[in-house]
Amino acid sequence: MNDDEVQELTGAASLHRSVLLEAREKRMPPARTYFPQRPESEQSRHQAASGARCPIRWARKRRLGDMAALPPFVRDRFTEGERAVLYIVASDCRQHGSCRSSVKEIGDRAGVGVTTVRNALRRARRLGLVDVTERPQWRAKHLPNLVKIVCRRWLAWLQKFRPNLGLKFYPIGYKKAASSGTFGNKKRSRQPSYSRTDGPSGRFQRFASRKPPSG
Repeated sequence: MNDDEVQELTGAASLHRSVLLEAREKRMPPARTYFPQRPESEQSRHQAASGARCPIRWARKRRLGDMAALPPFVRDRFTEGERAVLYIVASDCRQHGSCRSSVKEIGDRAGVGVTTVRNALRRARRLGLVDVTERPQWRAKHLPNLVKIVCRRWLAWLQKFRPNLGLKFYPIGYKKAASSGTFGNKKRSRQPSYSRTDGPSGRFQRFASRKPPSG
């Protein structure tokens, strides 16, 4: 360290000491941090929140947030983004019994950020709608939390009013596989695929036993 750096550190230490002594004399709590504070932005909170967004994710959040995945008695307690998150959770619980996706995956599917996902799960857990089970691993990255719906009124609502919840939902970029045109061992005419149309009349069976020719 050169002389300039030593003088700078000495000045910072003396300033810190003077601030502590002044706070002790005035019986005031010391400052929480002595690092330089970040200058305040000139934009308001509304301007900062109305920045540029991905139109695809925004449209997905609006679409999923408007779907009636939540019963009326708790729908108004969540924002539009949080309702989209709970739609993904309810869809996974209907199909797989629980939601095992990570916070980032749920946010990408719902079109929101990870903070909105955490807020939605935290509020739903506090209201008794879901049960979140942590799955830590020793000396390894923790597995995604296991989210299950425990509210009977919500389950009854999904069973009665939303029986096909999530079964027809496909995110952007996902293409449903086209049908191959096969229908098991039967054709569209409900006839077995092994039936012969060019054979002899009399309902000829493919594996029918015939008497060997004599002579």
